[in-house]
Amino acid sequence: MSDLHCQVCGEPYEDYHVMNDMPDDERKEFLDGQGCEACHGKVPEGGRPDRAEFAAVVLDIMGDDLDAAAGEMSDLGF
Repeated sequence: MSDLHCQVCGEPYEDYHVMNDMPDDERKEFLDGQGCEACHGKVPEGGRPDRAEFAAVVLDIMGDDLDAAAGEMSDLGF
């Protein structure tokens, strides 16, 4: 399994969890870059981690293909 990362704080979430277990409203916020249950949309002290910024770019490029996005994050070493 691969992880998808929050675009705000970089927290990793298994792609299966995001696609199958997250409530619809939480999934939409996560995928829209509005944060996750760990950060509630608040940027961590010190700024957005690199993996959060990479996640935003990867999810923007991959669109709805979450499997490909998770694979790309894995390939990038996150």
